[in-house]
Amino acid sequence: MITVRVPTTLRVDQGDTLVIEEPVADVAELVDALDRRIPGFRDQLSDGVFNFAVNDEVLLYRARERVLKTGDVVEVIPAISGG
Repeated sequence: MITVRVPTTLRVDQGDTLVIEEPVADVAELVDALDRRIPGFRDQLSDGVFNFAVNDEVLLYRARERVLKTGDVVEVIPAISGG
């Protein structure tokens, strides 16, 4: 079981916290599982303005390769930029 927290900027009609019961090996598989549950979810992430955090650790590089285990909490975080 993986708990996923999504920001309100993503259009998710199922609330801001989702629980994925199916086994997923990494963040990439988690995104696939979320897209099956919420069609179009992956497309909302494709513009590169979102980062991931796993158990409060922000992943800035190769995030989709991060291995996940049961009980992990994944957050989808809007990227912040400035100049």
